[in-house]
Amino acid sequence: MNTMHSFNLKTLPLLALVVAACAAEKIQDIIDQKGVTYCSMGHDGGGDDAPADGSSTAGHEPCSTGTGSSTGTSTTTPGTSTDESSSTGGDDTTSSTTAQASVCGDGVVEGDETCDDMNSVPDDGCNNVCAKDSLIFVTSQVYSGAVNGLAGADQRCRMLAALADLPRFDTFRAWLSTAETAAADRLLHSRGRYVLVNGLVVADDWDGLVSGTLLHPIEVDEMSETQTLPAWTGTLADDGQPAFGSDFCDNWTTFSGDSFGGTGLPSVVDATWSFFSHGPCDLDLHLYCIEQ
Repeated sequence: MNTMHSFNLKTLPLLALVVAACAAEKIQDIIDQKGVTYCSMGHDGGGDDAPADGSSTAGHEPCSTGTGSSTGTSTTTPGTSTDESSSTGGDDTTSSTTAQASVCGDGVVEGDETCDDMNSVPDDGCNNVCAKDSLIFVTSQVYSGAVNGLAGADQRCRMLAALADLPRFDTFRAWLSTAETAAADRLLHSRGRYVLVNGLVVADDWDGLVSGTLLHPIEVDEMSETQTLPAWTGTLADDGQPAFGSDFCDNWTTFSGDSFGGTGLPSVVDATWSFFSHGPCDLDLHLYCIEQ
């Protein structure tokens, strides 16, 4: 079909099925050992948001592991705090609400801040708008298109981040889309930098990540080793939307060579880092993983 055929590694269907089952069990064991659990996000059902082990946790996110990281969604309106008081005089009751914006540099993480180190140095891990760096890597492992859906891909990212002892390993998600769900809708649009584990900066913020031009290739894995094989993405670089033209490996559940999914090139900085071509789903390729 194209130059992607050079990466085509055929596997017997029965052997691949056994390997996939063992991989899912291993991933869940590692995640369980590291203390990742799932919290309800307020809806039920199956689909791509279910964990790779087949348990019914659709619509769930990993909870805090008690190590100082948190992946929950704040219910506080960013940048505001509320102080309500009421006074009663006769039959009249009045209440007042005072909103106070967060202050970057005061040492208190509040509002839409993700860090506050009490300085304005932009490249020390917490920038001058109080947004922390997010780690990004290409996986050291390769996978066929059958990664148990979006949730299975996310779980593989978390497993590798945990094995590499990366901070906040339980927040990582894959840069991966299906026809129904865009990567841009699954991932945090950070105001902080996207940084490789070796410290090199990939993008200054979310807008830079989806600009179509990176500052550095995403060719470094979670162990700081260079990887050059393509990665499964199903996603366009310039907006994080699905790269239509294939069946997304049947929503990333099949290793059939008759199905196709979008791929990107880790060694480049132009838009082909995210989408280069569609490849058959029996290829063994990497994933991109991003801290949330």
